[in-house]
Amino acid sequence: MHCNWLLGLALTVLLLLQLQLPGGEAKRQTRRHTRRHHRPHQISLRRETRNEDRFKLLQYEIPALLAKFKIRVRRGPLRLMSTQIEADESTVKLPLVNAYNTEYFGNITIGSNQTFKILFDTASANLWVPSIQCPPESCLHLQRYDNTLSSSYRANGSAFQIQYATRNNQPTILKGFLSTDTVKLAGLEIKEQTFAEITTLPPNVFHKSNFDGIFGLGFKEIAVDGVTPPMYNIIEQELIAQPTFSFYLNRDNTGKIDPSGGKLLLGPSDPTLYSGCMTFVPLSKVGYWQITVASIELGDNQLCKKCEAVVDVGTSLIVAPPAVLRSINAQLGLTVADKREGVYTLPCSRLPSLPKLTFNIGRRDFVLSPSDYIVRFNNVCVSGFTSLEEGSAELEDDSGTDYNNLWVLGDVFMGPFYMEFDMEYKRIGIAPKI
Repeated sequence: MHCNWLLGLALTVLLLLQLQLPGGEAKRQTRRHTRRHHRPHQISLRRETRNEDRFKLLQYEIPALLAKFKIRVRRGPLRLMSTQIEADESTVKLPLVNAYNTEYFGNITIGSNQTFKILFDTASANLWVPSIQCPPESCLHLQRYDNTLSSSYRANGSAFQIQYATRNNQPTILKGFLSTDTVKLAGLEIKEQTFAEITTLPPNVFHKSNFDGIFGLGFKEIAVDGVTPPMYNIIEQELIAQPTFSFYLNRDNTGKIDPSGGKLLLGPSDPTLYSGCMTFVPLSKVGYWQITVASIELGDNQLCKKCEAVVDVGTSLIVAPPAVLRSINAQLGLTVADKREGVYTLPCSRLPSLPKLTFNIGRRDFVLSPSDYIVRFNNVCVSGFTSLEEGSAELEDDSGTDYNNLWVLGDVFMGPFYMEFDMEYKRIGIAPKI
């Protein structure tokens, strides 16, 4: 331990009114003791609180994850799981918007003062925004990038395509082309950043989204078309003092737009935002931010040992293996009758009787209380657990990864903690947040 601190695409939360759901290598050179910044830059996350359709789009969470991880669903027998310092002056802080405790986004600028609300995502590695060429019926409510208005724009033109969700076994595709321009966030200017201009965008998913595009924070190994991810250029251009970034997420959903929805910190961690010592755990697989969790327990029930887990700020809930989700639901007293729009609801009065959830990471226990893993929307409570596939199916990708036993630790997990992502040492740091 060291003492220093497709999408969740369109993941707005389910507001139930009368119980109805509305509608290469990143170089960490020692910078020769130079610091580029002399005061903290902060990117605040605001909390957006429109009253309509808060819950509905959670139904797209699992299709988005299946696509983001490039998972194929192969029907067949399900394989069951075994039940076994001081704040650095050079830190850049970007405020984040918290939309109903399900998605976190902040502002970036591309080219000549074209500003976009961007969802930050640790399980993808590309930056994309809607293009001015995207038809109004799909993109009218979104900010669209117009390269003719930017003096720093450089044409690329290569075709770009990314699958972000799958519905009814039919892929839903974003299409467009690559462009290069200057990208600005929290006072940093990323020169010559290649990104995608999206010209074809499925309106059935994005017409109620709270953000315009996606900013991937994953490794280059998962970047579509080999495009250099933004964090690599930030590091290469020495815009930050060390090749790390951190998330501090505000989970206090008050139902109004709030500039204190959280922070994305670029560079050294801020120890004033967490307590005690940072616990670091190495990545078990590079590409996604994947780690090995020693054990996960719900009360006295051990859910797994040596569990593989991807930490993903772009996912709202905790995604458990299908067999484990059934065990969790049984322990929480949830049945199929409690399932609405892809999530499980329960009476909020039951929270005091629910068990704590314990993750043992790096020989240290990190505990979530029921109020942490149950997401509350006014008088409606939603279980913070889901799975990629609840039926009899096998999940795999082209590299043979066993997704039947993979966990995805989304915002429900990250909420109580300060999380540091170290691109040089390929590790994640975690500490209780203040």
